[in-house]
Parts: sequence; structure tokens; C-alpha cells
Amino acid sequence: MNQVIIIDDEIQSRNGIAEIFKEHSPRWEISGLFEDGGQALEYLLNHPETDLIVTDIRMPKFDGFRLIKEIRKTNCMIPIIIISGYAEFSYAKRAVDYQVFRYVLKPILPSEFDKIITSVEHFFHLDDPLARRNIAQSEYDQFMDLLFQEALSTGKEETIHMLEKQCGFSFQNTWFLLLGGNDSFQNQADSYRPMLRHFAGGIYPEYHLFLFAHKIYCLLIKEGDSKGNLIEKQTKKLLWKFDSTLNVHAGIYFSAQEDTLKSAFYNGISALKQFFYSQTPIHLYQDQTFCPFPYALYSSLQLCLDHGDLLDTRDAVYSFMDYIRDKQPPYHTLQSWIDKFTLLIVKYGNDQKLPSSCYIDDTEHLEFLYNYYNLEDIESTLLSVTDHIFDALLEQKRNTSAYLIEQVQTYLSQHLKENIILADLGEILGINYTSLSNLYSSATGQTIIEYLTLLRIARAKELLINTNKKIYEICTEAGFTDTKYFIKRFRQIVGITPKEYRKLYGSQR
Repeated sequence: MNQVIIIDDEIQSRNGIAEIFKEHSPRWEISGLFEDGGQALEYLLNHPETDLIVTDIRMPKFDGFRLIKEIRKTNCMIPIIIISGYAEFSYAKRAVDYQVFRYVLKPILPSEFDKIITSVEHFFHLDDPLARRNIAQSEYDQFMDLLFQEALSTGKEETIHMLEKQCGFSFQNTWFLLLGGNDSFQNQADSYRPMLRHFAGGIYPEYHLFLFAHKIYCLLIKEGDSKGNLIEKQTKKLLWKFDSTLNVHAGIYFSAQEDTLKSAFYNGISALKQFFYSQTPIHLYQDQTFCPFPYALYSSLQLCLDHGDLLDTRDAVYSFMDYIRDKQPPYHTLQSWIDKFTLLIVKYGNDQKLPSSCYIDDTEHLEFLYNYYNLEDIESTLLSVTDHIFDALLEQKRNTSAYLIEQVQTYLSQHLKENIILADLGEILGINYTSLSNLYSSATGQTIIEYLTLLRIARAKELLINTNKKIYEICTEAGFTDTKYFIKRFRQIVGITPKEYRKLYGSQR
């Protein structure tokens, strides 16, 4: 019996999807219905036998993408179907990044969903080579891409053994040929599979082709020429077939006997990403020299963040990226450096109690530098993280300022008649009075005492016009303690005495 869980914050939607499953096939059992990703994640930790996840994206407590991200940390193979009411490109792009099996828009047609479930069932049997006879090539390609991703991320022996069984050869003493390009290349990457299969088959019959993260092709070619003359020569011819505007480039690595699949693949990535520095189309992997970590630049960034200076912080990021261009570290070193600098910036945001939503998309992207085509894009993303944090901090300060100003003005208007001690305001509002006074003056252009005086004068005007109370009585009710001082301040602000004001405007009652 296949186990499926369904996550959607709308009960009608959850139950509707469950009904489609029940009508489709008795082989499916609904093992869980959840209203947010947090509940589903807790269930999955205790029920690893789950076969399929169907989830919405937008949920108030724990959304679908957060759930998928957590699942993909430990399981790249379990099929995940997103069912969403939003056809936004950014959602679809993130779904691709997370290796989602299908992205389906609401409302769901049962006939359409039946086809997807049939694809899922085919997917489950693809570890049996005989099952391939009954499925489309595209489904088999998807299975192999996910299996490759799972083997790389977990390193589990059984997964690697299954992958080797499908490929028909082991991954030691094998050519790893990686191909990447710019965004235009990545957006149409699937369309190049037939051409790359033809290319690989022309070199050697034992090969397999994977599309990694929907961005990078990895060709494994079991060709025994460890010098790579043929591979490099044929790769040059292959690159000529691509439109030059796609900036397609290659990294080549021959795996040693002691290499794991992961180490061999990332050596290939390191060769591919030398394109960051030289922009030449083909790089063969070479052992790279040690690059010292830029501690001085790291400390400089820390200092700029401590001072809260955006411009200086941006300059520190520029200096860091210039250091990278100069030293040209290999991929693993570069990833490590970027992670450390990103973490420092994010820590600053966390210390300021900013929500992670203001930078999470960019930081997730920076976790995998194979997402990038050039250093300029990495630099731009680092600056974007910085800008978003400082923008959020500025907005937070503005909101805090507006709130405090409102609280000050409300308190003063409600206690106008009392003998207000301004120094106590800070304690009442939970902030140092000097800081409160500076914040108020900066935001309004007047001091707190000036605002209080104007409030009291306004109240005195109202009493002078609408009552027959004596001047000293109005003085007290408006919050002044000395009648002479009241008359003096009234004349300074209004231009005439309280008596003259009443004579002039009181008759209009």
C-alpha cells in the first residue's frame, strides 16, 4: 500500500485531494492530513515509510517551501507534488530548485491528477530496469536526475549502488564532464538532452547523462583514456554547436580510484566554476593552491556592521569580492568563504531581531554557488542580502519611531492637567529619556516640551472661547502652575494675551 500525506490549510481542499486519491486506486492510503508544514514535518520524522507528499505553498504558520526545504536536507528522492492557486514564476522556479515532481494549479481536474499519480507509480518501479519498457524517456530521466541528486546529498551506499546499477558502471576511473551556461541556457536546459546523448554516445558507448538541479549537465563517460585528449577535443566541438549568447562552458575531471561520487562530482564543479575567473570555455581540473582566508576583510565587515553603516558595509563586500577575483579560490574554498561572510551579515540581522523573510531567498541561493553563472551575480546577491537587512532595519526604526511618537503624544494629551515630569516619560515607555527626546526631535522637528506647551495653549484657547472661567482657573486646567508664566507663554505663541484672545474670539460663540 502506497502512503501519501496531504498538507493544505483549507479543509475543503485537503479533503477534495484525498477523495481524488481514494477514487484513483485502492493502492493509495491517506496516512495523514495536515493544515501546515510543521505538523507534516513532525509526522515525517516518525514515518519515513511515506511514499508521496502533496502540499500547498501558502500556509500561515509553516509554508510549503519551508517544509520542502527541510525534507530535501535528508531525502531528495521522495516525490513531492505542489498544488497551488498561484501561477507565479518565482514559485515555479523555487519548485524546480527543490526538485519538485509536479507543480499543479488549482482547481485540479481529477483526470489530470490521475495522470500525475500514474507517473508517480511508474517512478516507484524505476529501480527495476524492466519497468523502463512501460514509461516515457522523460519520466526515466527525471527518476535518474533525482537518484543522482539523492546519491550526492546523502552518500548512502544503497543509493549509490542503485545508481551504478542503472548506469551499468562504477564511478571510479570515469570522466566527469560538466556543462553549464547563463540563465538562458538554464531556462531551456531540458531541450539539450538529445544532443548531449548523441555527443556522449559518439565518444564511448558506456555513459550516462544527468541534469543536476536543473542547471548543470553532468556526463559520466566510462572511457579509459586518463589523459583526456579525446574528451577535451570533442568537448570543444560540442561547445561550438551552442549559440554563443548562452555562454556554455565545461569542466572536466577524471575520477581516481579513491574518489567518492560526491568528491568526483564537486571536483568537476570546481573545474566548471573556474569560468568565474577566466571566462574561457573549457577547464580541466587541476589541484589548486591554498588560498588564505581574508581575516582582515572579515573583521572589517564585522566592524562596519557593528557601526550600522550601510555604505561602509557595501564597500566591505566589494573588497571581499575583489579579493576573490585576485586569489581565484577553488569552488569548495569559495563556497566556504561566501558562507562565512553571509552568516556574519545574517547574524547582524538576527541580532537586530529582524524577520528572516527579508533575506531568506538570497541566503538560500548563496548556499549553492552552482546557482551562479559569474562572480558579479554572487556579489549582487551578497549586496542584496545587505540592502534588505538595512532596509528592514530602517523600516523597523521608522515603525518604532512612529509608535513611540504616538505614545508620547497620547500620554501628554491624556495627562495635560497633571504636573508631568518629562524625565519619567522614558521609564513609562520603556526607553531611555535622552534617546526618546532625540528620536522625537529628529522625527517631528520640535522638542517634547515644545509639543506639550502647544497642547496646553490649545486647551487654554478652547477654554477661553467656550467657558467663562477666570484666567487663573484656565491656567490650572491647561496644566500651567504659574499664571504669569502662562500669560507670557500664551502671548509669545499666540501673539496676544489670553484676555485679548477671549475678547476677540469669545464673542463668536
